[in-house]
Amino acid sequence: MSSILIVDDMEDIRFLCRLVLEGAGHDVIEAATAEDALALLDGTTIPDAILLDIRLPGMDGWEVLRILKGRQDLAEIKVIVCSAHASKSEQSRAQAEGAVGFLSKPFPMKELVRLFEAA
Repeated sequence: MSSILIVDDMEDIRFLCRLVLEGAGHDVIEAATAEDALALLDGTTIPDAILLDIRLPGMDGWEVLRILKGRQDLAEIKVIVCSAHASKSEQSRAQAEGAVGFLSKPFPMKELVRLFEAA
């Protein structure tokens, strides 16, 4: 399948998403902060896709998305944005900024897998 980076400050969300995505055959990497995720991406870790929470401590997910789409070496990574404070404007913004999908927390795990398999 593919490699997926989960960026979420909530350990239980990362754990559950990891279990579900690994069960669907994906390799999963985790980061608790935007800074940790960017450090991984500056190394040798380039995933096929990213599940990116918008509300993170420190740098938020919007800034991470802008950085990803602004860097030639990272711009092609498929990003699915998630948020517990989802609104139509956030969904529209995610699409406008280059995300391939949006999940409102709490989201069905089947939808998580479906979005990554469609991405």
